[in-house]
Amino acid sequence: MHIGIVGYSSNRIDPIAAHALLQHAMQQLISQHAPSAQPTDIHIISGLTNIGIPKIAYQIADLHGYHTVGISAARALTVNCGIYAVDQQIIVGEQFGDESACFIATIDYLIRVGGGRQSHHEVELFKAKCKALGRDMNAYLVEHALERLI
Repeated sequence: MHIGIVGYSSNRIDPIAAHALLQHAMQQLISQHAPSAQPTDIHIISGLTNIGIPKIAYQIADLHGYHTVGISAARALTVNCGIYAVDQQIIVGEQFGDESACFIATIDYLIRVGGGRQSHHEVELFKAKCKALGRDMNAYLVEHALERLI
C-alpha cells in the first residue's frame, strides 16, 4: 500500500490539527483498503522536506513502523528546512514540481492536507490517474482543508 501525502511544506500551520487530520486519513485508508497489512507493507510517500505536512506525515509513519519514502527534486537537498531521514530517497529533476509525475506514478492513494499550487496540481494528476484506471476517486483520495497561519 503506497500512500502519497501532500500539503504545506511550512511551519506556518497548526501542527496539532495537521497531525490529527493526517492520522485520521491514514487510518481511514488503511482500515478500508488494507486492514490486515503489516506496518512495513505500508509506504508513506511525501516530499522529503523536514517541515510542515511532509514532516508530520513521516513522524506518524515512524511511530507506526511504516516505510517512509521521499520523492523530490534536487532543490530539496539545499533548502533551509533540511530533509527528513526517510527509508528511501528518490530525486527527480532540479526544481520543485519536476518530481510530480514520478510521485503520482508511485502512489496508490493520496491524502492532501492544505497545500498550495503544487499540492493541488498533484491532486489533479492523481484524479486523472484514477479516471484512467477506472477507479472511484473517492475511495482513493482524502482531502482536508488546513489554513496557513499568519
